[in-house]
Amino acid sequence: MATPFRPVDLSGVWNLGDTNVKAGDGWIWPAGDQDPERHPLKRVPKGDQLFHGIPFALAEREEGAGKPAFVVAAKNAGNAAPESVSIPIGDSAHRILFAHCSVPRGDHEFGIESTGREIGTYTLVYADGTTSDQLIRRRFEVHDVNIPWGHRGFLCRPCREFRPMDLDDRSVGYGMAQVGVRGGGDGWWLYDMENPHPGKEIERIDMEAHSVSPFVLGGITLCDEDSDPFMWQPREDVTVRVDGVEGEPVVEMDRGVIARQDLLIVPNETFLTTDETGWGAGGQTETRGGHLEIHGSPEGQIKVTVGDSVKATVRWGDLLEKTSVTEGPVRMERVAPAGKEWVHVRVQDADTGKAIGCRVNFRSPHGVYFAPHGHQADVNIAWFEDMGGDCKVRGTPYAYIDGKCQIELPTGPVFVEVVRGFEYKPLRQKIHIKSGQRQLTLKMSRVFDMKERGYFSGDTHVHFLSAQSSHLEAAAEDLNVVNMLASKWGRLYTSWEEFTGGVSPTSSSEHLIYVSQENRQHVLGHISLLGLKELVAPMCTGGPQEDWIGGEVQTLMSDWAEACKKQGGLVIMPHMPLPDFENAANIILGHADAGEMCWDWRGEEIGNGEKGYYRWLNAGQKLPICGGTDKMSNGRILGGSRTYARVKDDRSFTFDNWCQAVREGNTFASTGAMIELHADGHEMGQEIALPGNGGTVEVVATAESVWPLTAVELIVNGKSVAREQADGDRRMVTIRYELKAERSCWVAARCWGPHYTDAGPVMAHSSPVFIDVGGRCAFNEADGNYLLTHMQGGVAWAEKIGVFRDEKVRKRLVELFGEAREELLRRAAE
Repeated sequence: MATPFRPVDLSGVWNLGDTNVKAGDGWIWPAGDQDPERHPLKRVPKGDQLFHGIPFALAEREEGAGKPAFVVAAKNAGNAAPESVSIPIGDSAHRILFAHCSVPRGDHEFGIESTGREIGTYTLVYADGTTSDQLIRRRFEVHDVNIPWGHRGFLCRPCREFRPMDLDDRSVGYGMAQVGVRGGGDGWWLYDMENPHPGKEIERIDMEAHSVSPFVLGGITLCDEDSDPFMWQPREDVTVRVDGVEGEPVVEMDRGVIARQDLLIVPNETFLTTDETGWGAGGQTETRGGHLEIHGSPEGQIKVTVGDSVKATVRWGDLLEKTSVTEGPVRMERVAPAGKEWVHVRVQDADTGKAIGCRVNFRSPHGVYFAPHGHQADVNIAWFEDMGGDCKVRGTPYAYIDGKCQIELPTGPVFVEVVRGFEYKPLRQKIHIKSGQRQLTLKMSRVFDMKERGYFSGDTHVHFLSAQSSHLEAAAEDLNVVNMLASKWGRLYTSWEEFTGGVSPTSSSEHLIYVSQENRQHVLGHISLLGLKELVAPMCTGGPQEDWIGGEVQTLMSDWAEACKKQGGLVIMPHMPLPDFENAANIILGHADAGEMCWDWRGEEIGNGEKGYYRWLNAGQKLPICGGTDKMSNGRILGGSRTYARVKDDRSFTFDNWCQAVREGNTFASTGAMIELHADGHEMGQEIALPGNGGTVEVVATAESVWPLTAVELIVNGKSVAREQADGDRRMVTIRYELKAERSCWVAARCWGPHYTDAGPVMAHSSPVFIDVGGRCAFNEADGNYLLTHMQGGVAWAEKIGVFRDEKVRKRLVELFGEAREELLRRAAE
């Protein structure tokens, strides 16, 4: 196919190069008297170029060589530049495309006030002797080679093309990558001049200067298209499918930009009926690279390649004129052929009509995600980047809203998914957006309300969110307490500025935000200090990766625990079982108020987190369980692993009362299920005293969930003793068991389901009820011996490897391990 573009060879009329020359009593280029080498055109593009997909033949120039490379006209420039130049053409064209610029020279030529000043004239001289003039004005048909920020042209365009940056390219900051600018370069301005007599041959173009400011021409391209070739159509969402071919399609465009290429998550026939909802899965299939955002000229050609094979070439204008185009195995389809509507969305509680925060996903039947206004379409899940307001679960993006949002949706069918924590039934609907529609109301149903039973949920372990984002996400996840933890990574301090020494002012009566801290040692362990009135320094010591390179152990974790408790705070040993170095001793010595289940949820298989927890219980430690996420990116759901703590009936819901409930141990950790445990009427965290010959205890555990459950089981001293499979609708299962307690023991309950959340399977694990026979606590010899070995290793590390500046700190650490060892031996002797 013949090209509609013909670059003109200007080499015969180039008259100035990229070195400065004298012009009368000054220099042709500004500021030459201070630095003759300064040249405003040094960095403009050179050689053969494609500007917006259109070819221009610019001069290939060697920097500083002084060889002619530009066509320049200027008034009163002496021998440096003529006032006019004639450029031979000898061809006809519908349009003449100029790559040119002006260079302000003289004080009166600079500044915003010079807008509209005449720079020159292009005169088309036809072969029949007739002419046609085009006045060239600053900021209209031409603009300066360098402009102030925000001072763009009216009728001319920059030669720079706007192309998306790779968000995974770590050489580019994430924030700058969002701007999406890469390519072309500055300097040349592109002007489309329509020829009033396209049938006539143009003999030449006369370029005349009207100003002392140099009028600079870099390139001319003749064009035979009827419309402005620089005018690209607005960006459109498009899907691409390549049938019968393995691999991800690679899509390129010659006169346009693939502004985005992303995953399609396509609802299938079970999307509305599956019970696997809320967690980025169920009733949907993924297509890699199938969602495109395209911006370009209707004449642009879109090439679809898989592997080394070109599968189709599609004209963009054909797809704009139609709903879809099929070529060979490739089918491309516009997502919103009938247009879009701005819709005000409101999400309500079905019973109360109250607007409720939630997590939402809107998508087309093709699988294209529509982000509410103000939210990211491409959700970033990198560490410590762009935190809050959005999340991605197993590849599926969601936006957090406070019960309302504005969103641009295509007219026609749209799928919506709405999720709110663990106690509401996730909503999936197929809706139809009508032309002119402005309002959309969605209603969610609460399945059960744990607050009515006295249980309030909290996440014990959150990083990087702001206090305001914490509240937005907490309300959306129906989470009552967020413990946002300041900390330190090397030289990076996070969330210090959020600390207030109390409940954050961004809190509400139902959603409490409290900024405290996680103190960390690279070997000794991590410790979460909740409910602080004052921050405890230093946050991290002992060297990388927590402390900075070369740091020594300055303080003990037990010191941090003591400082927290003196302030009335709550001490949590996070993400059991690791790191467990000094933690092992501190738990045995009672410095911890609870142990946190975090990442290691495995369903039917007992995971390492649970095994670590059981070890402490088997060593006689009456340690409640709690749940936290260690959220450090939008790749984790706030409260995806959470603590339910029962506040006693005679207490109101406050942050302090919630912490006290955790200390008392009437808690369970959850990734989506609820569980309650009673033993002879005693609640989780309580103790039952039996005589020396033991007795029988009736144990009852009930598990509930919005999602299906597989089973509930009872754990005694780390071993499963009974299991009950779920049946019926599998949303509730109860187990009853007569436990014969001949020796001291503890009993806990756990449940799990078949579907996965972002933290693992839908699960819950209770704190134990402790059964003391003959006044003794449970103690397992094997676990006790393991911990004794651990204490021995701690002493060896402290004496031989640990880096200390203050020998008193080393000595105190050795003594701490010794004290924990003696306590273990005492329990073993009982």
